[in-house]
Amino acid sequence: MNKLVAGIAIASGIVLGLAACSGSDGSTTSDPGEVSGEITYAHWDPNLEPTLDAIIDAFREEYPDVTVTPVVRPYAQYWTTLQTEASSNTLPDVFWMDMSYFELYAGNDQLAPIDDLIESGAIDPSKYPDHLTEFFQLDGVQFAVPKDVDTNAVWINKALFEQAGVPLPSPDWTYDDFRATSQAIRDALGDRGIYGTAFYPYGQPTYWSSVFAYGGSVVADDGTSGWDEPGSSRGLQVWADLIADGSSPTIPQLSETLADQWFLNGKAAMFPSIGGASIALVAAAPNAADFVAVPLPQAERKATVTHALTNVVSARSKNLAAAQAFQAFLAGEQAQRLQAESGVILSAYEGTSDAFVQSHPDLGLQTFVDAIDYSVPYPVARNSHAWVAEETVITGQAFAGEITAEEAARQLDDMLNQAVESE
Repeated sequence: MNKLVAGIAIASGIVLGLAACSGSDGSTTSDPGEVSGEITYAHWDPNLEPTLDAIIDAFREEYPDVTVTPVVRPYAQYWTTLQTEASSNTLPDVFWMDMSYFELYAGNDQLAPIDDLIESGAIDPSKYPDHLTEFFQLDGVQFAVPKDVDTNAVWINKALFEQAGVPLPSPDWTYDDFRATSQAIRDALGDRGIYGTAFYPYGQPTYWSSVFAYGGSVVADDGTSGWDEPGSSRGLQVWADLIADGSSPTIPQLSETLADQWFLNGKAAMFPSIGGASIALVAAAPNAADFVAVPLPQAERKATVTHALTNVVSARSKNLAAAQAFQAFLAGEQAQRLQAESGVILSAYEGTSDAFVQSHPDLGLQTFVDAIDYSVPYPVARNSHAWVAEETVITGQAFAGEITAEEAARQLDDMLNQAVESE
């Protein structure tokens, strides 16, 4: 499974049954002379292996007596493996954490706090976007800072636009423009099996952003459903319309062949996507020179969902000092800049965006940076996986034309509120 699907795969719906256990004081020392031992570092992205190896090498220059062993797990098994390890108190020392799982793990005392690291100056939260840093707090305790920032954009194939005689999108285009552009390309190139757009029929890479753009929401400020808000069903209608008028492959087609493959193989001229999930694939394509990122369309406002991963430490780490020294290093400028230079993901640390943009200077990566200014926090409730899997089933029915967008929004509202009440 590639990382494009990883950004979506919260639809797998795994619910952890973790037994609460006593917490850790999170204390550690940042003196390299006092820190030694072996720790493990678990993640799921093979695209970042060379960069993470370089970060580990840089860390060992400062902490020569600490050995860090990377553990790369396929995303399809990542969370089920963590579930088993959490239940037996054998989690990796340091590991990647998704926003949608954070509260579940932190709330079950599985993560070590970083308050001591902040107090000592080893980690400086002010270097990160406030709304993302605050996400990794629970009951006034800070457990992590974001390691990266994900926003969305639309990849376009400039060569297909030229062949179709369709002008490139303007920076302030709308979802109506998006549909019209998709239809014009399909009309011009459809006899070659080329669609205007292909998309993932899931929330984060696609319809959550349009829901917010039309003034709706997914999870309201009080933690209940936002699907009953004006604009939520309109945000779904965008994608149903694209399929209904033939501008996009159908849901069965998108299930059989993933949206990135339609785009990379020249069978779709546009591809809305999460930045971190798509950049490595787009940059590695033989025809990468044809591709560039443009802003998402807008409606009542500009909107994109912002998401972050983070590095956390197991509260049961047998070498907590070394684990938190590595966590602090990962949160520092040197590691964050190395990550940005990889061009795979936008680092969260201030001042590193230029390195990210210049990693692939012709792909328009500044689009993902600019989107932070109009980003909307990732929608999450404590047990997100209890409702996200069902959400994609209901929205899929709307996109397939089996139910209306309005009916889908009503069903989503009932489902999400029931899920929240049962937490």
